[in-house]
Amino acid sequence: MQSEAAETPRSFLTWPDVKRILYLAVPAQLALLTQTAINIVDTWFIGLLDEPDRSDGQAMLSFSLALLWAVGGFLSAISVGTQALVARCEGRGDHQAGGAVLLNALIVAGLSAAVLSVICFPLVGAIFDAASNDPDYIRIGTGYTHWRFVGIVSMVMTAAFKAFYDGRGMTYMHLLAAVVMNVVNVVLCWLLIFGNLGAPRMGVEGAGAAAAVSSWVGLFMMVAFSMRRGDRERYTPYRRDAISRAQMWQLIKLSVPSGVATTGIFDAAHIKAGGSESIYGAATTIIINVLSLTFFSCMAFGVATATLVSQSLGANKPDDAERYAWSSVKIGAMLFSVFGALEIAFPHKWIGIFNHSPAVIEAGSPSMQLMGACGPLIAAGMILTQALFGAGNPRFVMFVEVLLHFFVLLPVAYGMGVVLDFGLIGVWSSAAVYVLLLTLIMALKFRQGDWKHIKL
Repeated sequence: MQSEAAETPRSFLTWPDVKRILYLAVPAQLALLTQTAINIVDTWFIGLLDEPDRSDGQAMLSFSLALLWAVGGFLSAISVGTQALVARCEGRGDHQAGGAVLLNALIVAGLSAAVLSVICFPLVGAIFDAASNDPDYIRIGTGYTHWRFVGIVSMVMTAAFKAFYDGRGMTYMHLLAAVVMNVVNVVLCWLLIFGNLGAPRMGVEGAGAAAAVSSWVGLFMMVAFSMRRGDRERYTPYRRDAISRAQMWQLIKLSVPSGVATTGIFDAAHIKAGGSESIYGAATTIIINVLSLTFFSCMAFGVATATLVSQSLGANKPDDAERYAWSSVKIGAMLFSVFGALEIAFPHKWIGIFNHSPAVIEAGSPSMQLMGACGPLIAAGMILTQALFGAGNPRFVMFVEVLLHFFVLLPVAYGMGVVLDFGLIGVWSSAAVYVLLLTLIMALKFRQGDWKHIKL
């Protein structure tokens, strides 16, 4: 079916499209930024500790978060299938079917997260032993990561709730929970890291405990939202007859490829490319934290795009879906060109927020500038990736990202950083190559248009 908008002459951007995209993207952006702020707050508070806790603590954060993402991030991909299915139901006007998707997503999320948490928790210490010979690094990293793993179940189930509301076009719901989570995290960090107001002085472990507690607070808030009378009557998500093995399997098939595709994106950053382990590790953690501002902001535009694409396909308006996606790419590329320019112009300022060490600032500044230059590409690549997720084509994304990860990202990082001895800038150069190729491939795939015919 051709939409009315598709029959009018195309312009670079139209105000109705911009307004609708921003209506969905801005709350999602603020929510994701406040969510990643938990990691940024940890980095900042740990930077106030004395040595060796300061540098070892910041150095282990990027590795710890990579472990957390490998498990929690992989399982949180349940949000991809949930959002796509809920948005299709919303586009068709079938609200009770959308509620059934939520219930089945919560079952998959809760069970899978509980099982993997139990399996992986005892392995954390051994992983840190294998990753470093520094006893302080191992001790601090193991304690912090154990606490973060306590919050994996809540993290994954919250992702399912978030996807349910995102698919309905209510991206502001997760923002409300994320704001409260961050307030709780900041207060608990101040109490537990430094032992203020009579609380136990836990040091770096206190940051992990604060993050875990705040994650559960966020889940309880999302549960409360879903229990509101309007949601219960219109979507009836918690009825027993909505439990469906077939739908759980459909969610898994849609979500697992996304989890495989997105897990371990920053693995290359942990390749030891000469230099001091603590200095390069601290610089890497800070770059990832700053880059996460771009990453999660782009993800927010991707969330908006996935919702609009899936809702449009559910309403049998594929041309609208295509227009929304390209409009979102244009908006994202323009916005993140500005943010990238700030990273290029003031890398020392960004790094100095978290660590005043001249050695860390010097080590990280060139890589910070390089990733700032990649801002528009990161935006375009991530938005188009999410658009394909929303259309129900996660397998293609998984195939491309796995190939790029193992045959481009890691080999180029090792070759540039270790073999050619370019150090940290060599390692991060691999990320630039990865982003460029990902964006080109996703743009070509989306332009083909075969995603318009996928049935969910």
